[in-house]
Amino acid sequence: MNVRIEEVANAAQVSTATVSRALNNLPGVGQQTREHVLKVALELGYSPSHSASALASGTSHSIGIVLPDVSRWFLATAVQSIEMALHERHYDALIYTLPDDEGKPRPTFNPTVLRSKVDAVAVLSVYFSEQEVELLKSLNLPVAFLSVRQPGFSHVGIDDEAAMRSACENLIAHGHRIIGHLSGMTNDTCPNAPTERRRRAWKAMLGRHGLECSDSLDSPARVMTAQHGYEAAKILLNRRPDVTAIVASSDEMAMGAIQCLRERSLTPGVDVAVIGIDGNNLSEAFGLTTVAQPVYEQSMALVTILLAALAGDTAHRELIFPTHLIARNSTARQHVDIAHALQGG
Repeated sequence: MNVRIEEVANAAQVSTATVSRALNNLPGVGQQTREHVLKVALELGYSPSHSASALASGTSHSIGIVLPDVSRWFLATAVQSIEMALHERHYDALIYTLPDDEGKPRPTFNPTVLRSKVDAVAVLSVYFSEQEVELLKSLNLPVAFLSVRQPGFSHVGIDDEAAMRSACENLIAHGHRIIGHLSGMTNDTCPNAPTERRRRAWKAMLGRHGLECSDSLDSPARVMTAQHGYEAAKILLNRRPDVTAIVASSDEMAMGAIQCLRERSLTPGVDVAVIGIDGNNLSEAFGLTTVAQPVYEQSMALVTILLAALAGDTAHRELIFPTHLIARNSTARQHVDIAHALQGG
C-alpha cells in the first residue's frame, strides 16, 4: 500500500509542507529537520508524488513534446533522442500528439493539456496557426520547434532546399530528364513547412537545368509514410509513365515508391531511379539512395536550447544542420553526359 505524505508528517511530527520542502530540497527547512524527515520517509517507504513535487517546487522537471504521431521514423527517432537527453538531465517527457492523417482535420492545439505539467515545450513537425500560436504563448514557457520554422520561436532543422538540390543533382548527373516528385500536401498557410521548401527547391533545380517541372510531375501525399508514398507513386506513374526518376520528400515515401515499381516489374535504379530524404535506418535494406539528416544531433540541440531558456537564456536560436548524400543501388543507372542527355542523345 502506498504511504501518504500525511503519514510521514505524523511520524516525523512536522507539517506536510515541511515534509514536501525537505524531500524536494527547498529552503525553509533546517538541516537537522531535513535529515529527520528523510530518515522517516525512508523507513516508511514513502515515494513522493511527481505532481505534488511539482506543486511544491513550482517546476515539473518535464518537457512537453508536441508532434503528429510517433509512427514515422523521423518523429520516433527524434522523440527517442529527446527523451534520452532529458533523462540524462533528470527530466521527463510528456507526449502530446496532434494526428494529421486519415483525411481528418488536425486537432487544434489545446494548452490545458500541458499547463502546469511541463516546464518547456518542444514542437516536432507541426505548424501552428496564428490562433494556436497565441494559445501556445499563453503557457508562458520556453518553446522550440524541430523541422518546421515557426516565426518568433527558436528553430532546429536542416537546409531543406540544399537537401533537395543534392538529391536532384544526383539524378541529373545520372542523365535523368523526367524527374517526378513525391511531396507532402501543398499548404498555403504553412509556407515554411519542410515539404513546401523541398517542393520549391525541386522546381527551381529542374528549371535551372532546363528540365520540365510541371505540376503533373508532382504527386503529393497527405502524410509522408510508405503507404502514402506508394499511393502517390501509383498516381505519378499512371499520369506520367515517361518518368525515369523519382525524388521523394522522405525515405518512407521513397520506400513506398520502390514497392510500387516492383509491382510493375520495374527495377529501381535501372528502369526508374529513386532517391529519398532522411537517412532512415531501413534505407540500406531497400538499397535506397538518401540524403541523410542528423536527427539525433538536431534533437540534442533542441533540448539544449530549451534547458538554456529555463536557465535564463531566452534568445531565439536558429540552428541548421548539414545533410549528406548516401548513394545506393536505387540510383545506380550508368552515368550519362548531361549535355548529351539534354540534347536527347
